[in-house]
Amino acid sequence: MNENYIRIQKIKLKNFKNVKNGTIDFPSYKNNNNFSKKSDLIGLYGQNGSGKTALIEALWILKNTLLGESLPDNCKNYIYQGKQISSIEIVFSAQLDDKRYQIFYNMKMKKRKDNEVYINNEDLSYKKSEKEKWSYKRGIISYNFEDEDTIFSPQKNYKLLTQNNKETKIDLKVTKELAREEHTSFIFSKRLGKILKSSSEFKEYEKIISEIKYYSKMNFFVIRNSRAGMINANLIIPLCFQISNSNEISRGDLAIALSEPTTIPKKLLDTVVNVIKNLNIVLNEVIPDLTISTNEYGEELAENGNSVVKIELLAKREDVNIPLRYESDGIKKIISILSALIAMYNKPSILLAVDELDAGIFEYLLGEILEIIQERGKGQLIFTSHNLRPLEKLEKDSLIFTTTNPNNRYIRFTNVKTTNNLRSFYYRGIKLGGQDEEIYDKTDEFKIARAFRSAGRNVKNE
Repeated sequence: MNENYIRIQKIKLKNFKNVKNGTIDFPSYKNNNNFSKKSDLIGLYGQNGSGKTALIEALWILKNTLLGESLPDNCKNYIYQGKQISSIEIVFSAQLDDKRYQIFYNMKMKKRKDNEVYINNEDLSYKKSEKEKWSYKRGIISYNFEDEDTIFSPQKNYKLLTQNNKETKIDLKVTKELAREEHTSFIFSKRLGKILKSSSEFKEYEKIISEIKYYSKMNFFVIRNSRAGMINANLIIPLCFQISNSNEISRGDLAIALSEPTTIPKKLLDTVVNVIKNLNIVLNEVIPDLTISTNEYGEELAENGNSVVKIELLAKREDVNIPLRYESDGIKKIISILSALIAMYNKPSILLAVDELDAGIFEYLLGEILEIIQERGKGQLIFTSHNLRPLEKLEKDSLIFTTTNPNNRYIRFTNVKTTNNLRSFYYRGIKLGGQDEEIYDKTDEFKIARAFRSAGRNVKNE
C-alpha cells in the first residue's frame, strides 16, 4: 500500500496585504507532475514591500485555519487597504488509501465595520483520479457565514450527513454559530470533525478533511520573520522540529531561552536531546567543528507539582563550550530551522516555508544547501530571499519574482535560455525591463543623493 501524503501545488492570493492578485504554483504542478515525490522548491525574489512576506503570512494564516484555530487579532491588517474581503485559494494533491485526488480549498476573510475579521466563505471540493482520468469537480462543503437559512451546501451532502437526524442538525447549527463567534473555520473546526466521524455515509469526505488537518499539524511548517527578531535579541531560540522513530512522529516548536537557563517539563527533556542529536549530524557538516549540547542544572518541582529541568544550550567548537547566545545570529537561525529542514529533505509530504532564509547565512553556503535539496531532497520548500546566489543554483521554474503590479504580483521570467546566468538576467531585467510586468520601481541615484544631502543640512540646522 502506498503511503498517504498531501502536497500543496498552487496558491492564489486576492486582496491580501499588498497583493491584489497573485498566483504561485510549484514546478511539479506547472509541469503536470502532481504526484512527484522529489523535491519541489520555490524561491521568491523582489524588492522590499513587493509581496514576498505576504506569501509567507498567507501560508501562516492558512495553516492555522486548517488546524481549526481562530484568526489572529490583527487580521484586519492582512486585508488590502480599502477592501473588505481577502481570499486565499489552495490546490492540493493527495494520495489517500491508494486513491489520488486534487483538492481545492478557498477561504475568504471579511472585515466588518468594527474592524473585526471573520471567515466569511469557505469552499472545499475535489477531483478524483478514475481510470487514469480526472473526474469532474465535486463539492464537499460550501459554507457561507452570512447565509442564515443554509448550514452548508451542496444540499445532497448536507442530507447525506444529517440523514434526517434532528440532533445532528442541531449540532451543525451550533458548530456554525461557534465558528462565527470564535472566528474559526467551519469546515476544519474540531466540532465538525466529531460530527463527520459519526457518519458512515460521509466517510470519504471525512477522510479528506481529517488528512488535511493532520498534514497541517504534522507536515506544514511556516517560519515567519518575527522569529528572527526573538533570536537576534537573544531572547529565545525556537527549535522547529519533526523527528520520528518506529513508533511515532513528533513535531513542534521548542522555545528555549538564550539569555538564561530555560525551565522545561522533564518529560520534554528526551525530545530536546533527540532533536539536538539529530540536527548535530548536519550542523557539524554545514558549520565545520560546531555542535550544540545542553547543560542540565538539575531537576526541580514546579508550583503545580510537576517535575521540571533547567537547561542551557551550549555551542561547542573543539573542546570549548560557550553559551549559544554568543554565536552569530546566522548560526542561531540555521539551528532554529535545521530540524525542520532535515525532515523536509527526507519526506515528500513536508512543506517548509521560510521568510528571509538568507538572513545572516553566508551566500555560498546558502547556494550549496539549496542545490543539494533540489538535486536529492524529497519535500517542498518555499523561501524568500534577498541573496541572489540561489539564482545561479536553482532551476528557472523554481524561481518566482515579484512585480510592481499588485494585480499580477508574481511571475516567472520568460525568454530565459539555458545558457543565461539568471542572476545577471535578473539585473538586466531590473535595468532594462523586457518582461511582461515591471519587476522594479526604479529609483534615481541623483535624487537619493540630493535627499541625503538635504536631510543632513536639516539635522545641522536643528
